[in-house]
Amino acid sequence: MKIQYSLFDTLLEPVFVLNADQKVIYCNETAAIICGLSIRKITRGMKFPELFTFSEPLEALDTLISITDPTPYKEVNFTTSQGGEGKVQLTLQPVFDSMGDKNWIVFVRDVTLEERLQKKYRAELEQKEDVIKDLEDAKVQLEDYSKNLEKMVADRTAELSRMNQTMTALLDSLGQGFFIFNSDGRVLDVTSKACENTIECRPQGQDIWNVLKLADNKIEGFKKWMQTLFMEMLPFEDLAPLGPVVYPHSEGRNISLEYHPLRSPEGAIEGVVVVATDITSLVAAQRQAENEKEHAKLIINMIKSKREIYRFIQDSQGFLNEIHTELAKTKGPYDTEALYRSLHTLKGGAAIYSVKELAESCHLAENLLTEYKETSSESVLKTFKEQCAKIETAYHAFLNETKEILGTSVLSAERQIEIAISKLNEIARRVRNLPGGGPVAQELLLELVMEPINRFFEPYQDVVAKIAEKEDKMLAPLRIQKNSIMVLPEAYSSFFGTLVHAFRNAVDHGIEKPDTRLAAGKPAEGQIEVLIEVAQKQDQPYLLIAIKDDGAGIDPQKIRARLQSKNIDASSETDEQVIQHIFDSQFSTRDQVTEISGRGVGMDAILNSAQALGGKVWVTSVVGQGSCLNIEIPYISELKKESTRNLHAA
Repeated sequence: MKIQYSLFDTLLEPVFVLNADQKVIYCNETAAIICGLSIRKITRGMKFPELFTFSEPLEALDTLISITDPTPYKEVNFTTSQGGEGKVQLTLQPVFDSMGDKNWIVFVRDVTLEERLQKKYRAELEQKEDVIKDLEDAKVQLEDYSKNLEKMVADRTAELSRMNQTMTALLDSLGQGFFIFNSDGRVLDVTSKACENTIECRPQGQDIWNVLKLADNKIEGFKKWMQTLFMEMLPFEDLAPLGPVVYPHSEGRNISLEYHPLRSPEGAIEGVVVVATDITSLVAAQRQAENEKEHAKLIINMIKSKREIYRFIQDSQGFLNEIHTELAKTKGPYDTEALYRSLHTLKGGAAIYSVKELAESCHLAENLLTEYKETSSESVLKTFKEQCAKIETAYHAFLNETKEILGTSVLSAERQIEIAISKLNEIARRVRNLPGGGPVAQELLLELVMEPINRFFEPYQDVVAKIAEKEDKMLAPLRIQKNSIMVLPEAYSSFFGTLVHAFRNAVDHGIEKPDTRLAAGKPAEGQIEVLIEVAQKQDQPYLLIAIKDDGAGIDPQKIRARLQSKNIDASSETDEQVIQHIFDSQFSTRDQVTEISGRGVGMDAILNSAQALGGKVWVTSVVGQGSCLNIEIPYISELKKESTRNLHAA
């Protein structure tokens, strides 16, 4: 809109027109009076900030170019360059003059105008009588302005009402739930329609903790958080994430909650805006991406570790047979300890090779077995058996996929080389019975059947790395002693499968967080080491394995306290004897069960497997320095006939 500035000449309110450089290109008589200067002097290059000193900065002047709509009136005290004082209300509005140039009008409501004019005209009245008429005219103009002001207020109120309607329509058009709560926790009237879907109600007038469905024991903590938020004891951005971040939707949808401050012109928090977003599709996509990632890892593991996958298949089939045999009993009691060992070891192996569905199914079955042991509920037992059936389904799905990728040979009951192992073993036995055939038979087995023992430990590199990452711990690569020891896989595969528990426990229970290690004078990275040797004992070779970590060690006092809570008297035992209780069935120092530990089954599985081979295991530890799992099992260099029969049976 183009305008002639002479329109403002008759106004009794000060009016200034500024250009983009804040220079005054026009002012009316009233404006000159309030400045104590002439119009000519003001409009000959003086800038607006040179005329006044305000009690508060006018931010709009610093962003003049960006002003496209009238700014709200702001009331401030001022002092003129000539020493005048007063109080005014100011607003800025962009305008195009008659030449088409864009300028900005500064409307000034002089709160002290009437008093100022009366003083001026009273002084002049003593000199001129005709000033009285001017004062009367000014009074009439002020009365007219007051009437116009009422109309302006009414118009402004109507405009605000229209803006509120527009804002409500805008909010209702969005797919997110928006609402605001004050320092009392009361939700204000401004809400969006999407709240009906995201938080399942229109929340205005309700208490925020009821809207978010907080449990009774969580409300006091929420109120303290809310109080801290409004007082801004810490930056809002740091405190906001401590509030509830999800809404418990009754239909299982994933609703995320975000918090944003609503501030007054002075910067104080007047309310908190809550944004509720339905991220169900996003969560599903992330879960799908994670499943695809795990599936890709499974395929990579199949390709990179074909022999290890073969051993896992054979071991898993054995564990499933044990579970199936135990549950085939017409009635109990069931050997829950054996079921625990089979499920836990099967889950550990599935986790190594990223067989995600199988690992998750085993974990659910463990939970159900724990519940059954505590309640002896027939319904829980039925559910547990159904879950075990799902484990078999997941296992066979894995087998089918393995068959597609690696071929049918990997599913063979025997490990395929050039001839069947059972046949090769029989040949070696016959050769050994020939004169001088012992060394030849041993070399035959060594070259074609036996494998480097290190190969059995290499898959645990990924195990310890993944657990360390999940628990925010730093861990150096697993250090495996290099040697030329060869072993028969069929003799030890089940035993080596149980060692997953040793490595998981070393990271979970042993290795400390980086800051704890640094405070104790240790490197931030923990270290796990595997030492292997063959030693002759009592005219028989033994395989000696030590799995060492430089972690926190095992505290005998914690073990004693745990035993005491189970009513087990260990007062006569030495510290070395006490720590051997970690091999007890279902013994754990953890109060809660996690995906990694807490059931007290892992070390028990290692002990049972070693004893089945005719060996033993024990642990040594120094608090603050680390622990060592010591394993002593017979060194088997020949498959017995019973072993080959078991291979065919499998």
